Amino acid sequence: MNKKLILLFLCFQYLNINAQQWIDKKYNYDSTLNVTYGTALNFNGGTDTLSMDIYMPICDDINHDSRKPLLMWVHGGAFLAGDKSEMTNLCKQFAKRGYVTASINYRLGFISDDFAWNCNYPNYSCIFATDSAEWYRAYYRAIQDAKGALRYLINRNVTFKIDTNNIFVAGESAGAFISLGVGLLDTLIEKPIQANAISNSPNPISSSLSCEYNIGKVFNGANVSRPDLGSIDGTIEPTNIVYKIKGIGNMYGAMLSDLLKNNRANTIKPAIYSFHQPCDLVVPIDSGGVYAGLSWCMTNGYNCYGISNTAKLYGSRAFSNWNTNNGYGYTIHDEFTTTDFLYSFLLGTGSCADQINNPCHAYDNSVLRENNLTAFFAPLVTTNPVCDTTIFPSGVISITDKGIFNLYPNPTTNVLTVFCRSYQNFTISIYDMLGQKYYDEIALTQEHSQINVNNLHSGIYIIVVKNNNRKINTIRFVKE
Repeated sequence: MNKKLILLFLCFQYLNINAQQWIDKKYNYDSTLNVTYGTALNFNGGTDTLSMDIYMPICDDINHDSRKPLLMWVHGGAFLAGDKSEMTNLCKQFAKRGYVTASINYRLGFISDDFAWNCNYPNYSCIFATDSAEWYRAYYRAIQDAKGALRYLINRNVTFKIDTNNIFVAGESAGAFISLGVGLLDTLIEKPIQANAISNSPNPISSSLSCEYNIGKVFNGANVSRPDLGSIDGTIEPTNIVYKIKGIGNMYGAMLSDLLKNNRANTIKPAIYSFHQPCDLVVPIDSGGVYAGLSWCMTNGYNCYGISNTAKLYGSRAFSNWNTNNGYGYTIHDEFTTTDFLYSFLLGTGSCADQINNPCHAYDNSVLRENNLTAFFAPLVTTNPVCDTTIFPSGVISITDKGIFNLYPNPTTNVLTVFCRSYQNFTISIYDMLGQKYYDEIALTQEHSQINVNNLHSGIYIIVVKNNNRKINTIRFVKE
């Protein structure tokens, strides 16, 4: 075999091994919840406080030299509802694979309709906007917030151990719209004209004041002001740190314009994974209005007023075709199911009645789609897999030329006994999983040295073992 083929084979083997690192679930995780990342003006001119939940894989981080990819998840809810807690499981599953993960809240709501509507379906009025511009403005605000949340994490990449060259964003439904916007809405020409200053809107009608996004809002006067929404990047957490968005997870989302065509100079093109079902009633897989299929079902089955004032969107298949037909050069992996919407209310798979229990605006198999997204992202990660449980034992370890080292009982409640056969010139330090030091350079004075850990909170801790001030190894214990 010639040298070039050998080199290619070795590179391929390395890529496979490195990719597998980000597929296997081999880590525990720690979480920091309800972290405020900024504030911003909502659709009514009030101020919303925005928060996120952060999940970190547990591994040997004491030397602060372990950097991990970041995956930020964005929840759905038609820009009107939803919460970061909906993405908790996905955050945990990717943290188990070695990613730092985060789930964010963002500004919700828009100005509701100002005309009469008719429907006996609960909360039907809540999805009516005063005009189509409100959909664009809600979408734009959410992208600004998500970009700010991402910059918040990147600005603290030392604390959260993030590799800024390996950033990923993913979302479901509206969260997928937002994730695509975070990765692709990067030039001023892509700013929707509806996000500029436009004419004031009449206040919402009384029937919509009970909608989730209107609760607690005060509407003074006769109109709601609609000023310019500002920069495409928003104002939350500005940063000078250069970062690279490697991949986007698009789960039954869409774009409101062609975001593939124009790119900020020297910006890499993120790879895109798309899952979508052709029978989706909320977000058409091709192009059409928001709720196009649902509106058909409501008018033909419930005698409702058809949903109006929605935005035109371009679903997963539409923008994938743009990429192919225009030679944009993005890597896009499409996973589309085969069932189309039948435009039938009662009969057939994918009909309106069938989708009450089997909605097409959802996963066909959530575990399969999670695993497929994992496999798509893994080869894109270029971080060396230095976060490794093999150097983070919890039992007996052998210290080269120094004999055996062990902790017991483990877990413990009050007293931890450290056994070291050759204890002279050995010290230990105790850290929590975020790197905060609790005990520093405790000298071992006998083979079985006892450490009082009664004042530590319950959790997982790391002991760093040193001999003559040189780090020998790490070992973990659990405080109950």
